[in-house]
Amino acid sequence: MLKGDLIARLQHNFPQHLKKDLKTVVDMVFDAMISALKEKGRIEIRGIGSFSLQRQKGREFVNPKTGLLTICPSSYRIIFRAGKELRSDD
Repeated sequence: MLKGDLIARLQHNFPQHLKKDLKTVVDMVFDAMISALKEKGRIEIRGIGSFSLQRQKGREFVNPKTGLLTICPSSYRIIFRAGKELRSDD
């Protein structure tokens, strides 16, 4: 599901609200999630799952096209662990 799909579904469920207002709310929620991940490194949403940051080590690799040794700097990855309701087979 894309962000536009989420906004369209919200607009279908809440027709009394303008699409631009729903887009603003979705953007605010995503901004809050991003800032919480940056500050605390973890977000838990009961019934859905948790998001956390995991540091990925920097590494060296050989570029297959040029044959040059290239350094990939360390970075962070977002890891999602599904909650019990999503993991159940029902």
